[in-house]
Amino acid sequence: MCGLAAALLIQPGELPQSELHRRGLAMADMLRHRGPDGEGVWTDVGVVLAHRRLAIIDTSAAAHQPMHDVSSTVHVIFNGAIYNFRELRSELITAGYHFRSTGDTEVIVNGYREWGTGLFQRLVGMFAIVIWDSHAERLVAARDRFGEKPLHYLERPDGILFGSEIKAILTWPGVLRRPNPSALHEFLSFSYTIGTETAFGGIKRLPPAHLMVCERGRPPLLQRYWQLPPAGENPVTGSPADLKRELIDRIRHAVTLCRVADVPLGAFLSGGVDSSAVVAMMAPTHEGPIETFSSGFGFGDYDETRYATLVAERYRTNHHVFTYDSKIVSSLGKLAWHYDEPFADSSALVTYALSRETRQVVTVALTGDGADETLLGYARYFRFGTQMSRNAGGRQLPELYATSGLAAHRTAAGDTYGYLMETFRERQKLAGYDLALLPSLDRCTYDSLAVHVVDGLTRAEQAGRIDLETYLPCDLLTKVDIAAMAHGLETRAPFLNHELVEWVSRIPGDLKVWDNEGKALLKSALEPFVPHECMYRPKVGFRVPIAKMMREELRKATEAFLLSERFADRRLVRREFVQQMLAEHVTQRQEHGTRLWALLMLEMWFRTWIDNDSNQPVCDADNPFAELFAPAVARQSEVAERHGLKI
Repeated sequence: MCGLAAALLIQPGELPQSELHRRGLAMADMLRHRGPDGEGVWTDVGVVLAHRRLAIIDTSAAAHQPMHDVSSTVHVIFNGAIYNFRELRSELITAGYHFRSTGDTEVIVNGYREWGTGLFQRLVGMFAIVIWDSHAERLVAARDRFGEKPLHYLERPDGILFGSEIKAILTWPGVLRRPNPSALHEFLSFSYTIGTETAFGGIKRLPPAHLMVCERGRPPLLQRYWQLPPAGENPVTGSPADLKRELIDRIRHAVTLCRVADVPLGAFLSGGVDSSAVVAMMAPTHEGPIETFSSGFGFGDYDETRYATLVAERYRTNHHVFTYDSKIVSSLGKLAWHYDEPFADSSALVTYALSRETRQVVTVALTGDGADETLLGYARYFRFGTQMSRNAGGRQLPELYATSGLAAHRTAAGDTYGYLMETFRERQKLAGYDLALLPSLDRCTYDSLAVHVVDGLTRAEQAGRIDLETYLPCDLLTKVDIAAMAHGLETRAPFLNHELVEWVSRIPGDLKVWDNEGKALLKSALEPFVPHECMYRPKVGFRVPIAKMMREELRKATEAFLLSERFADRRLVRREFVQQMLAEHVTQRQEHGTRLWALLMLEMWFRTWIDNDSNQPVCDADNPFAELFAPAVARQSEVAERHGLKI
């Protein structure tokens, strides 16, 4: 797990290599948090590869990046983990290749020499990879199948830039910082941006399961190298007992692969089905107690730490529990900087804080991410099916949004699921958008979901496929990667082992869920391993009582921020509309917590990335919550300094 950046110039001699090296260092420095263990910059004529290293597998200098093959024609920078690297290494040794390190990066170097771009189909793991092939004079970039590792790019008249995070690209001289209204329209719909577009005009993200080939003077060529089996192809058959037995075997194998590391390793443990399953599969062969980590807010539905404790006691883990309160919002400015784009999943606050604590103990943490989307765990999947059968939900303003060119059944499915996922409703956008966003109303954001509807599946499976292409990579995996890597913590998701996901996708829908019980097959299979009360209860997750906070202790700061002249002058959302939302929220006439938080994150993004080019988090004067919690933070700093600690 690391951070990477690269540039390929159209005119090879346009910049001297000394200047390319300087720019590479600047890009790498912006990613220092992702790789605290080392830095490397390499240049060729018109090419620069930059890398920040988090040493996980082979922590020696032999695994330093950028890494080169013996002929100095293949040059690699890599972020992630290849879980089957030992098998590939053995295959390559048999083919005559020699290795100078014991890690996974050199498998990519020699694997590209042997298989070219066919390498990516062979990799089991999570990755963002950039390869400069100096013999063919082409740059190849690739991203893992589900989007666990990020990779962004910007095409310019003078070349193309890449970065694990957008902030690395922004260090390049002459890169314009301009908002992308179309992406902001999607952000206000879903609380995150979807697909290839980002909130920055011109900067895009490489889609999961894709590779890109770049050659000087030619448009980049984007190719998909993997996708799930078509619906109904080679269905999995067997008795329920056989399916449960094989599911456990496959999960156990995926967990075993994810445990390959030369540094301390633990697990996030929420007390839900998925993270509990990971811990249960780790326990039998783990040397000593597993380090596990959970968090909560100490009251009601916002704290499930007691369930995590049940699992921790059963498997005798060394369990760490952290309880938070409204002071967690003091990290708002740092979050806006780390996420690069406006990102309004408030659980990022908890993930960021928990990752900071986790990194004090381990360098790698396993998670339960991906199980809900593949094994159908969300309650909304069943509401989606009900609403589709009733023709309820979906596009509410046909007079505003014309129907798309998609087939009618796909449009209806996308509309219905979009309605279930939306942050701002269509009527709220129509009433609230100001001049800067009004032109965006010529496109319904539901269409971003409709293109991922797959025929031949149950309604719940259709919803899961939509989430695999949108919600999972653009919200959940982005949230975890950025929050964890902000502290140099690697996270791994065994449920996203692509061979496991392919197998699960071929199980008929009625064998995965029944009686409207999400993840019924998984829960039934886990009954010998996980306490009953941890599985058969409402799903909670890393929730934050942000709506309650904005009615109470954060109320004045929220109002000051969203009713400021600075926000109004952007002409994104009408001031009167914001005033109405605030009033309705405080009096509880209508719940607007997620919408107000989205507007807060949107304004914080503008102040961090558009209003200035310092590439630094906002100062306290631009962050209303910094002053609110300043006394507490000052006291923490004073105590830390007295004990010779850093916070």
